[in-house]
Amino acid sequence: RTAKDKKIFENLIKLDSFKSSSWFYVYVSYGTEADTKNLIEHLFELKKEREIHVAVPKVLGDEMDFFEINLFSELEKGCMGILEPSTGNKVKPENAFMVLPGLAFDEEHKRLGYGGGFYDKYLAAHPKHVTLALCYAFQMLDHLDTDKFDIPVQYVISAPVEEGEA
Repeated sequence: RTAKDKKIFENLIKLDSFKSSSWFYVYVSYGTEADTKNLIEHLFELKKEREIHVAVPKVLGDEMDFFEINLFSELEKGCMGILEPSTGNKVKPENAFMVLPGLAFDEEHKRLGYGGGFYDKYLAAHPKHVTLALCYAFQMLDHLDTDKFDIPVQYVISAPVEEGEA
């Protein structure tokens, strides 16, 4: 898994849209999700070279917003035990590079989340972000049936299946 996370990270940071962004909205990985903690640490390091802002989601009732963080110590367990910001630095940029979680994805970039619809609601209200999801190859399916309010991501970044893997 660690090797797959490394490959996903390497594929992600090669993107031109990643290289040119200054605002990053990134989920904090939880459970079996593709790791984002290394990505967030990388972004903190990039702040030493150029102006970068890192924001992570926080669930507020039935909605979600993003809050800027500068250190992992600014996070605490929140909704469903997922790390969320404990600070109040809510952000509003409309052109962030947004990394979304999910359980499964398909070739049309549709995603199956955890059922709360938090990202779909957020994206419906804030449509100008570059959106992408991170996943392992086994999470990629041929087709997902989704609802009309589900918003596909622009990109899905995965690690290739290695020889001998099922």
